[in-house]
Amino acid sequence: MDRFVRELIALPQMEAAEELALARLAQRGDRAARDALITSGMRTVALRARLRGLTGEEQRDAVQSGAIGLIRAIDRFDPDRGVRLATYAWQWIGAAMTAQWRPEQPLGDHDCVAQEPDPGDPELLDGMPDELAEVLRLRFGLGDPAASPMPRHLVCERLDLTLAQVRTIEAKAMRQLRSRLAKVVDRAPPVGGADPL
Repeated sequence: MDRFVRELIALPQMEAAEELALARLAQRGDRAARDALITSGMRTVALRARLRGLTGEEQRDAVQSGAIGLIRAIDRFDPDRGVRLATYAWQWIGAAMTAQWRPEQPLGDHDCVAQEPDPGDPELLDGMPDELAEVLRLRFGLGDPAASPMPRHLVCERLDLTLAQVRTIEAKAMRQLRSRLAKVVDRAPPVGGADPL
């Protein structure tokens, strides 16, 4: 198993009371609480990728895509509905991973990452080269509350690029996001013991 994925799976599971408190704070705009939920939720993302039986680069790509689904779920999560974040986010994470592996052919507007617009997280794209950030904005609806995700063939038309160019730019941008997420994991408290799976 990839070291990055192993480290994510080894993250401690957050207690329900702590998750509830952080989710309520995040709902009110507390960035640190939201970041803590994202860090904790990456364990669920890694588990979902592993359960798909993926390995190597495919597993890392699934974690990248799943992280975007996790962030979307956190931004929509209502902590007072009596369900744990991992349960709520599971569908979002899986949908984002599935969208990553869809066939690269025009399938219409349903070939999108999510079914509703993302409220956006402008900080997610901070410091990223414009070309990379623009592909992620269009592809996943990131950074703009009014944006909807779009399939690759529409991104190609919008940016006057080939499908191969969009795939390459998207992959490079996702690697940068993965690197940022790895830094979040590196800042997480160390966990001792053997791999739980």
